[in-house]
Amino acid sequence: MNHSVTLRSSPSTGAAAAARNRRMAVAARVLAGTLGAYGLTAQITVVLSFILARTGMERAEAVVAATLASFAMFAAISMAIFHARSAGWSWLWLTISTVSLCLLQWSLSPLS
Repeated sequence: MNHSVTLRSSPSTGAAAAARNRRMAVAARVLAGTLGAYGLTAQITVVLSFILARTGMERAEAVVAATLASFAMFAAISMAIFHARSAGWSWLWLTISTVSLCLLQWSLSPLS
């Protein structure tokens, strides 16, 4: 009787590295789509509330209006991140946008 046992060979190092790279790309994109989008949305909300207050709206109303708009902004930013070519482009876009908005916030902030 011939009992042949076939042993599966472990995946090649190239395939394992490719799988690890895909997992890391997904993790980076998920972090960008959640935490990064949250940070950018918060920054946009602050700048928008400053702009609305400067146009004559009461401060409390400006904050409420900007906060209500932030829900749609978060969804749009998250979708844009998951639609981007790569996680690297998403992070680059998030970083440039956030830094630009920080500078704008600094220039718009009322002196206390």
